[in-house]
Amino acid sequence: MEDHDTRWNNYFYPGTNVLKNKLGITNAEELQQAEADITFKKLTELYLNPIEGNFDAEHYREIHRYLFDDIYDFAGEFRNVDMRKDFYFVTNSELENSLNIVLEEMHRDFLKCHSYQDYVIFLAEFYYDILTVHPFREGNGRTTREFLREFVDKYIKDYKLKWSKMDKEQLNLGVKYGYVGKSMIEIEIAKGLVSREEELTSGTR
Repeated sequence: MEDHDTRWNNYFYPGTNVLKNKLGITNAEELQQAEADITFKKLTELYLNPIEGNFDAEHYREIHRYLFDDIYDFAGEFRNVDMRKDFYFVTNSELENSLNIVLEEMHRDFLKCHSYQDYVIFLAEFYYDILTVHPFREGNGRTTREFLREFVDKYIKDYKLKWSKMDKEQLNLGVKYGYVGKSMIEIEIAKGLVSREEELTSGTR
């Protein structure tokens, strides 16, 4: 069985910090731009034709697969390495179980929501919880945002979730600061959780 360092290095082109990709791009900035262009197009497609599912781990994986299948071989697959940014995410050996627990809690807690503020707190909570599991090697944020957008679209009849109205940097800081940063995430969610009437009037995401 390969050790962790070998599995980690297998994600990259040798001697670089560029993830192996189907596009054959070996420059980090070019890959980042290509990723942004392709996933923007895919997200637009999902806005019109969302992926059907039960909002479980498989549904989450299908969204990731759709967004990144043109770019990475690991699209839709959970990472096989441990990762950290400002803190350690759930270990790769525990991530599938952890994600299942988070999503089961999400379904239970949603039933307790009865007001706009309840929805804001609920969405901030699970945005944070899913991202701290961080199941994929790349693309966790975009997948989680689309997953929650589709959840709102299906289950919260009076509202739409528009990430374009939120400050991405503040969302990232909210995750970075952990539970004490959840209020920052709530502030941004409140900006983006808009009435369906407003969404239809504006005609934008």
